[in-house]
Amino acid sequence: MAINQTTWDMYLNAIKGGSFYKLARLDFLQPDGSIAFSVSNNPQNPRSGAFIQEGELAVNLQNGQRRQATVTLSNINQEYDYNVNNVWFGTQIRLMEGLVMPDGSDFYLPQGVFYVKNPEESFLPNQKIVRYTLVDKWAMLDGTLFGNLEGWALIERGENILTGISGILKRDRGNGLPIDSLPPIYTTYYNNKTITLADGTTQPWVNAPYTARFDSNNVTFADILLELNKMLVGWIGYDQNGQLRVDAAYEDILDSDKPIIWNFSPMTGEFLGATYAVQNTEVFNDIIVIGQAINGNHVPSGRAVNQDPSSDTNTGILGMRTKIFDETSYYADEQCQELAEYYLKRNTVLKKSVTIESSQLFHITENNLATVRRMDKSGNPIERHLITGFTRSIAQGGKMQINCTSVNDFPSASPYPLPSTQIYATVVVTVTAGAVVTLTLSDTTLTAVSTGTATFTVPTYGEWNVSAKTPDKSGATTVNVGNPGLYTVDVTLIANE
Repeated sequence: MAINQTTWDMYLNAIKGGSFYKLARLDFLQPDGSIAFSVSNNPQNPRSGAFIQEGELAVNLQNGQRRQATVTLSNINQEYDYNVNNVWFGTQIRLMEGLVMPDGSDFYLPQGVFYVKNPEESFLPNQKIVRYTLVDKWAMLDGTLFGNLEGWALIERGENILTGISGILKRDRGNGLPIDSLPPIYTTYYNNKTITLADGTTQPWVNAPYTARFDSNNVTFADILLELNKMLVGWIGYDQNGQLRVDAAYEDILDSDKPIIWNFSPMTGEFLGATYAVQNTEVFNDIIVIGQAINGNHVPSGRAVNQDPSSDTNTGILGMRTKIFDETSYYADEQCQELAEYYLKRNTVLKKSVTIESSQLFHITENNLATVRRMDKSGNPIERHLITGFTRSIAQGGKMQINCTSVNDFPSASPYPLPSTQIYATVVVTVTAGAVVTLTLSDTTLTAVSTGTATFTVPTYGEWNVSAKTPDKSGATTVNVGNPGLYTVDVTLIANE
């Protein structure tokens, strides 16, 4: 149903105060996405008697499966048995929720497209029911219902990542049907965006920066999609319309540009309260991301620090609270820097969580904003919160819980010099005390006097020549330095001829 502005305004007015008649409907879909039949609590629906209004919808913003629901149906005529003639492995079920509008019309909004997982049938003295656990379409990718890799897969360096994702969804399940007939939705953030790799070459951001091979042992299509998403520094998962979405994680920083889904206030009936929790032991305002070199000596890295004077967790107040992430799937400085700024936001304020209780609101979606007017604070400020998930009863009654993160003090990230101890390796040479130890690589020479050991911080990677000598003895060896870390080497001195 197309929703025009007049209808939308009528819906928004109807849900204010939380006093309305709720509608819930299950659409059983054909393989092409069209509706085969529907089950709802609407008395005008001939199948309304099958619908038992209980169960719950849960949504969580994460990479992978985001939506899950439980529903119960009366099954006197065995129409909803889980077998090949009724509801089976490939049956898609769309959950719709809404309300009866003031003009008497029905209004529905989609809440996800699901498959049935582990159905239960119960035979009681006066009732026969079936309970479905519904999981979103990611279940056809992660091995839950489909998606185990039968051979091997290869994503080559330079291959277009978005093309690879689309290709996986189009893959034949072996019965002539694709894994997903709906095309994915891609953010435009990556359009014309490039990255510079460790070897100095530049390529489009959407091209794979390295070759990734996947063998069939316990690997799923979801594993491949998550690896491709990691190359993008993105968010990936199915939305309320049943389409796979790929968004840029970096975009998540720009919360001021996101739509506000709802404005809560103690003065309105739909707001039932909010609980705030702060885990101050898990707040970090200095984030370092260390990537992985493909070749050469450069290790890609990024660092972001909260020096924003408007933030109550900036380094001027707390000092430097540092957290280091080793991200071996990132091969370019730009990727590491974006990830560092994304992690800075998440770790600076993520632990300031907010749980809003409200009447049921059917247009709430994850990764958007809700506001709360704080009548308990001076000036009645309006606080903004990023929605990270929610749970809602499918039944007529029952309140809704909306999980959020406070964004009032999301900081402006400042690039910051990387500490050499994090981007360079340490070489410890064990040799007789008093020996002069020299490390050389190309035009670089490092020298120290041993006290039993000699310690070096090497500025580049490669095979270093290690030599040591005293007035009458000398010795030499090599050490191959390829990543940040500690390298130890022994040098045995023998008498000079």
